[in-house]
Amino acid sequence: MGNDETNGSSSHNDLTELFAQFQFPLEKYFRKRVYNQNEVEDLVQDVFYRLTSRTDNADLERPEAFIFQIAANLLRDKARREATKRAFTKQLSDQNENAFEELSPERVLLGKEKVVALKNALNELPERTRTVFLLHRFEEFKYREIAQQLGISMSSVEKHMMDAIKHLTHRLGSSE
Repeated sequence: MGNDETNGSSSHNDLTELFAQFQFPLEKYFRKRVYNQNEVEDLVQDVFYRLTSRTDNADLERPEAFIFQIAANLLRDKARREATKRAFTKQLSDQNENAFEELSPERVLLGKEKVVALKNALNELPERTRTVFLLHRFEEFKYREIAQQLGISMSSVEKHMMDAIKHLTHRLGSSE
């Protein structure tokens, strides 16, 4: 048992030494390769997180090669995620190209008026009904979570939601 504690402490010390040795070189490596310089510290931390998460506890014979391979893999994963995001955004943009409406002053004013009308309609609701509605629609709580948090039954949550929707539909009209 004492040997495990020694290995754990030794492993921690090794990691601390590796961090001290490679933090600056990794920061330099990432600064040359990423557009958003605010991501550099997070990427360095991710390298060491992955290093600590590895399943084999064998000592690293060539830590520099291993650490920079992790860094390269992080950049590759990041590039893939960004490419996927760009492709999805472009596809969405292409689909909605004709659906986009110009953000005119009239449209902004109309939007503000709708927000005021919604706030007024919500304020007309009984407090418990308003709370249930806001937790579900804006905080994305599930009915079960709302029931637990407020100490009421699921059927009460459902009733409050139906009352809120009925009231808001009546006051604001159907938006479709």
